[in-house]
Amino acid sequence: MTALGIVGCRIFEDEIVHILVNDSAIEKIFIVENEENTGIQKKLEAVKLAPRVLPFYEIRSELEKSRGFNVVIQLQSMGLHINPVRLKKATCTSVGLMSRLVDGVLLFYGLCGHSINFEKNYFGSEKCPVCFLQEVNKDNSTSPLDDCVAVALGGNSRYRKLLKNYRHTFFFTPMWAANWEGVFGETEKEFKNFEFTSSYLKELGYRRVAKIRTGLSYEPDFDTNVEKFAHDFGFEVMELEGSMEIVESSYFRMRNLLPRNIRALPKTHISECGIY
Repeated sequence: MTALGIVGCRIFEDEIVHILVNDSAIEKIFIVENEENTGIQKKLEAVKLAPRVLPFYEIRSELEKSRGFNVVIQLQSMGLHINPVRLKKATCTSVGLMSRLVDGVLLFYGLCGHSINFEKNYFGSEKCPVCFLQEVNKDNSTSPLDDCVAVALGGNSRYRKLLKNYRHTFFFTPMWAANWEGVFGETEKEFKNFEFTSSYLKELGYRRVAKIRTGLSYEPDFDTNVEKFAHDFGFEVMELEGSMEIVESSYFRMRNLLPRNIRALPKTHISECGIY
């Protein structure tokens, strides 16, 4: 039995479904039973992947019955990034629990303002490698991504260039467009002097929302959600081409680090993977 654990932000639901639906080597997908995982459960069921939803303590015995490659998923609230201390604590707890079940953990997070800039030994398990989503540099070294938007845009360099060229712009992936009200509502609670209103955002200089075309359609109302946001706040809408390259390469690189060979394993570059 070989198992990969996925711990990440709910903002990456669509990307996770994308890689799992395109990996024929997976025998079973397990989802830890909790409220944060209901969204990805529905999306996986919609593409006929039939995940097993179980309490954490029941998954181990199910994994022991398998001789193939399995994936275990634990997602976390999108609002955690607002508070770096809570984000780090929650992620460390999730990874610590996950590492008791699996052979390696892929973190679906960027650095999120270095909120989760962990040391490798913080998780206390040398036998279970833990990796961020990463991009491959020109010298074949790897670097973690700044955040979820950098992942969707294909890398830090393009993201930083766009931030420079399009200041005061909101960058929306399909999941951001579907969930911005809840996330920014949490922001208002955390920062009492922040008001998510049209006048306040324009006072801060915001004038535009960028729609990132990722090529994924698990959130069907992307265009409608962006147009509504733009209408409500009086913003212009622009479009940017997204990419799944970071997600796909990070997943297969992590899979190559697992202890057993997996059928249909693609020939990809294998490099060291750790916590930065």
